[in-house]
Amino acid sequence: MKVHLLKLFLNEFRKRKKKTTLITFAIAWGTLSLLLMMAFGRGITNQFRIGFQGLGENLIMFTGGRTSKDYQGLPKGRRIRLYASDIDLIRKQIPEILRIGAESYVDGMITYKGQETNRTLRGVHASYAPMRTMIAQMGGRFINPDDVKYSRRIAFLGWHLAEELFKDQNPIGKEIQINRMPFKVVGIMKKKLQSGNYQGLDYDHVYLPLTTLALVNSQRHVDRIHIQPKERKYSRFVENKVREILGKKYRFDKEDEYALGCWNTIDQGEVAAKVFMGIEIFLGLISGLTLLIAAVGVTNLMYAMVKERTREIGVKMAMGAKRRHIVWQFLLETFFIFIKGTFWGALIAFNIVALVRTIPIDYNITGIQSYLMRPVFSTDLLLIFITVMGTLIFLSGIFPAFRASKMNPVDALRYE
Repeated sequence: MKVHLLKLFLNEFRKRKKKTTLITFAIAWGTLSLLLMMAFGRGITNQFRIGFQGLGENLIMFTGGRTSKDYQGLPKGRRIRLYASDIDLIRKQIPEILRIGAESYVDGMITYKGQETNRTLRGVHASYAPMRTMIAQMGGRFINPDDVKYSRRIAFLGWHLAEELFKDQNPIGKEIQINRMPFKVVGIMKKKLQSGNYQGLDYDHVYLPLTTLALVNSQRHVDRIHIQPKERKYSRFVENKVREILGKKYRFDKEDEYALGCWNTIDQGEVAAKVFMGIEIFLGLISGLTLLIAAVGVTNLMYAMVKERTREIGVKMAMGAKRRHIVWQFLLETFFIFIKGTFWGALIAFNIVALVRTIPIDYNITGIQSYLMRPVFSTDLLLIFITVMGTLIFLSGIFPAFRASKMNPVDALRYE
C-alpha cells in the first residue's frame, strides 16, 4: 500500500510541476533566510563572547578617584590613590579571589634603528597575562615574577606595534629604546579579538614589569588593580568587600562611588550577552516569518489540490480507500514539496556560511565586521530548525488532508 501511495503521489506531482516549483522556491528562500539569520546571529554572539574574553575573563578593575562625601571629619574632594601594597591587603582578606595584580601606564617614546613612535607603556604583574588574556607568540614569553622582583628591563610588545617596528624580522631578543633606555624584547602578543578597552587597544602597547615602570616614571602609586574572582557568583561580594577594605585604609565611605572607580566586566558581560541573545532571537523570528509565508502558500496549494481532485478522491473512497490512505497521500505530497525546497535552501545556506568562514578576520578591525565573519551552525540551531520545519510540514498538510478524507464519496462523485 505504501508503494502504491508513492506512485500516486509521483503522478499527481508531475501534473502540477509549475505550481509546485513556485512554492518550492518560496520554501527554499525561507529556509535560506532562516538558516543564514540563525547562523549569523549565533556567530555574532560567539564572537562577542570571544571578544569580551580578549578584554579579560571574569575581571573586576578598580581605579582611584575623588571622594564626594564628607567622612569622619575629612572633607569631600580628597584624591584617593591606589598602591601596590593594597594587593597583599586585599588578597589576605578576600579568599574568594583567584588572581590579583596592579597596573600603571604612561606614554613613552619607543625607538628601534632610527624609527620612533609614541605608545602607552604599561607596568604590570605576571598575573596580568591570564587575567587579560595575554598569550605570547611562539618563541616568546610574558613578564614573570622574577622580572618584577628584580625590575628587569624587558618588554612584551603588542603584535601591531611589533609589526610596525620590526616588519618581517623576529623581534624576540632584539633591543629597543624606551625613553632613551635600552630594553630587551622577550615576547610578542598573539593576535586576539578585543571588544573593550581602556587607554587604547592592547595590540599597540608595550608591557613592562610594574617595578621597572615605577623606576622609569618615578611613580609610586598604581593606576589600576585587576581582580579575578574564583567564580562569577562572587563578583558582587568581591566588589563590595574591596570597597570596604580600601575605605577603611584610606578613610572614605564605602558607599561613595566616586572615591573608588570600578569596572565590573562580569556584570557588564552578562547584560551584553542578554542583548546579543535578544538580537539572535529577533533575527530568527524575522527569517521565520518568511518561512511561515511559504508554509501558508503550501497550505493554499494543498487546499487547491483537494478541490481539483474532489472527484478523484470520491472514486478512491468508493473503491475502498480508507481515510488514512487519503490523509497519508496529501501529507506525503506536502512533505515532498517541503523537503525539496528545504534541501536547496539548506545547501545554499551551508555553502554561504562555509565561504564566509574562509575569509580571514582582520584583527585591526574593531567594528561589526569582525563579528560578522564567523557565522556558525550549532547542534541546538539545527534542532530548532528541524523542529520548526517539522511543525510547518505537519500543519501545512494535515488540515487539507483531513478535509479531503472527510468528503462524502457520493457528494465527491457528483462534484463538477
